[in-house]
Amino acid sequence: MTTFTFEESEQVQFIEPEDLKRWLEQEDAPLVINVTGEETALQEHGVETSRQISVAITEFASLVNELDPDEPVVIVCQLGQKSFNAAQRLIESDYSCVFSLHGGLEAWKREAE
Repeated sequence: MTTFTFEESEQVQFIEPEDLKRWLEQEDAPLVINVTGEETALQEHGVETSRQISVAITEFASLVNELDPDEPVVIVCQLGQKSFNAAQRLIESDYSCVFSLHGGLEAWKREAE
């Protein structure tokens, strides 16, 4: 299995489910932020990571100043739109390595089948 390599960017980057799966198995795994509003959504979809935060999208703004802006972050939601909006907020707050799961947890689920 090849290693997933990330780069810093001034824009939201999209990550495909298979790439996120590889990255989560690496030593440099990102922080995964679940904005579905369901605390167990990652586990229910088989996303295995010890580095995760679950927060409702309505509470997301309060999290922005609590995180390290230089740490790689992947934001996930059910379909991908909320995670993109949340990721955009991090970019606007000068975060340097922000990804949105392309297609959300629904795409992750399809990939796993």
